[in-house]
Amino acid sequence: MPAASADELARVPAPDSHCSRCHHPSENWLCLICKDVLCSRFINKHMLCHYQETGHCIALSFSDLSVWCFACDSYLDAQSILELLPVYEVAHLLKFGERPPFRSLEVLDLSSGQNGGSSSSS
Repeated sequence: MPAASADELARVPAPDSHCSRCHHPSENWLCLICKDVLCSRFINKHMLCHYQETGHCIALSFSDLSVWCFACDSYLDAQSILELLPVYEVAHLLKFGERPPFRSLEVLDLSSGQNGGSSSSS
């Protein structure tokens, strides 16, 4: 997925946008490919149907700003994937009125080449 252009970022709808199909007011997701707003699988499953119909696999939850990849069946870390960061920032600004607080990078132990975690060997 390429990074969003300024025009695409300007088209990010407000987090209180209703589902474009059933007009449900909550549990909605933003398709990060086409910017359509659709409800979750816990409401009428319109975002899931959208993925199945179009192949648009990445969506941002307006509930908690998490990012889901339908193709991977997994959440994505919007703060560590550079292509997701701009749209995450815009959504956070629209939802909370301020830029998101960002996590600090893990402190690397440069002397050993490891990142602070221990690894076990079999």
